[in-house]
Amino acid sequence: MAKTTSILADFIAGIRFDDLPYEVIEQTRKILIDSIGCALEGLHTRKGNVCLSFARNAGGSPEATIIGIREKAPAPLASFVNGELLTALDYDALCAPFGHITPFVLSAPLAVAEWKKVCGRDLIVSIALAHEIAQRICMGLKPPAGFFKETAKRGMFVYPPIHGYGVNIFGGIAGVVKILEFDPGKIEHAFGTGGYMCPVPTLLQFAEAVPSSMSKFSPSGWISQAQVTAALLAGAGYIGDKNVLDGDFAFWKSFAADGWDPGQVSRGLGTYWFLPDMVGFKRYPCCGAMHGALDVFYAIIDKFNIQPEDINELNVVLNLLAELSLWKNRKIANHIDAQFSTAYVFSVAAHRIEIGHKWQVEETYNDRAIIEFMGKVNISTPASPEHEAKRHIVEVVVEDKETGKEKRYTERDVWPVNSMVEDEELFDKFRRNGAGILPTQAVEKALEILRSLEELDDIGDLMELFSV
Repeated sequence: MAKTTSILADFIAGIRFDDLPYEVIEQTRKILIDSIGCALEGLHTRKGNVCLSFARNAGGSPEATIIGIREKAPAPLASFVNGELLTALDYDALCAPFGHITPFVLSAPLAVAEWKKVCGRDLIVSIALAHEIAQRICMGLKPPAGFFKETAKRGMFVYPPIHGYGVNIFGGIAGVVKILEFDPGKIEHAFGTGGYMCPVPTLLQFAEAVPSSMSKFSPSGWISQAQVTAALLAGAGYIGDKNVLDGDFAFWKSFAADGWDPGQVSRGLGTYWFLPDMVGFKRYPCCGAMHGALDVFYAIIDKFNIQPEDINELNVVLNLLAELSLWKNRKIANHIDAQFSTAYVFSVAAHRIEIGHKWQVEETYNDRAIIEFMGKVNISTPASPEHEAKRHIVEVVVEDKETGKEKRYTERDVWPVNSMVEDEELFDKFRRNGAGILPTQAVEKALEILRSLEELDDIGDLMELFSV
């Protein structure tokens, strides 16, 4: 029976642009638009500035653009910084059912594509492959029974969608080796080397550590840098473990999974693509678990012109992720805390702070009005004692200005609420994220190129627009 690594290596080496369904091509373009915009907005964060300082001190050959600044860096280093920028605000796309894949698999292929001066069609193939391989290997892992948090409700536990995002290292390697045009043998060596570089699964540790760290689930910058490094080593003749995925003590065991199902990885390979159906784009720079309720909340306060001082109480029902410490935290010490604190996020929304990096700056999270409003926000989950009595996702309790009587607004007052981010909204998000970093003309030119990426002859012409 063929090894999983060799099956994937043959598929990666053989796939061509013309093999991609149109829906995959279209979704890849959108992912790139959204991701570059998120990286530009990430320049406003403390995390982004630390990573830029690190890159400037490291120096090296100017091979690839660090998004949003004039300097270029060696491809592995540019991959590191762009990976960190992409996830800095938690504004990046979510991939069902495993959550964050894009920030861990995109920046490495993008940097190598610029360095090697490949065309837009080749970049599309590499990014599509990166997402597909990451998703499939995630599916092959059996989640460990020990990775959970017990809630206050007996017998109810919080299980994250995946126990560690480092597994995405294989996706980014797939994208990079495709650009480098490796044969299956070299691809297997790159996978084998990358699997040994993968960080330990740290998702629940991150979610329970308050105040939070900048490493965010797993360090997307390091994983991106490791993807390029593993590929370049394989290209130079470095011998990797060609059977890294299969066996009693293979990657799955080291990654703390409870088992490995290679059939899930290869089933329908090349026939069914996950990308068209698995991606959701974010309206807000915060954990995706809050977005549906935020959509409802904004619809209520906008329709009825409710100001923060009008609200006496805000009741929100979320899923079990809100039982984790970062979500329950109400003392904001840094911009990462701001992305996960449910009470803080709804306070910022109530005050109609401009959506984007301003949600996470010190001026906002130290604002007395923002902090005081957090005391009005009540969060419940299926583990809450009062959950069975809850009838609404969002309940805004105000005092009627004319009668002085209490009035309650819920989703029933604004339903239906559109939770889908349509194309024009996605393009406007890119424009907002680029504003203040890039000239308006460069933003529009970049958007034009990205929307027809398959027609581009050299990725460097696109990246030049982000070097300012």
